Amino acid sequence: MRKSLLAALVILPCVSSCAVLAGAAVGTVVYSETTDSNVYVGQLNSSGQKTWVQTKVTLSNLSLKPINVDDAAMQATADIDGATVTVNVSTYDFQKSEIKVAAKKYMVNDGNTAKMVFDKVVADLNDQR
Repeated sequence: MRKSLLAALVILPCVSSCAVLAGAAVGTVVYSETTDSNVYVGQLNSSGQKTWVQTKVTLSNLSLKPINVDDAAMQATADIDGATVTVNVSTYDFQKSEIKVAAKKYMVNDGNTAKMVFDKVVADLNDQR
């Protein structure tokens, strides 16, 4: 009886520390999923349709693989330099649109790639004028 009680007391701290460690790992993943600090958002003086068409062209030029497009939601996903880039376009006023660019590489936010794609879409839109 004493040996089983002693064994339980020795094992209990090991089990509880593993649970705490597992909880910390899960908390980190949830934190990175809910933190949008690496999402680039811009309001553009361009119609939603024009911005959407240019976004698809720019993503196609940047990606070596085909892009996934949802025209109804105006959302496109592309693989660029090993990162999964998601772009959302929306119309919020007459001749004005909003663009959101997010990127993930190895399941972690990749702000550098998101910024590069955002800047490229905006530059390509400005070249069209």
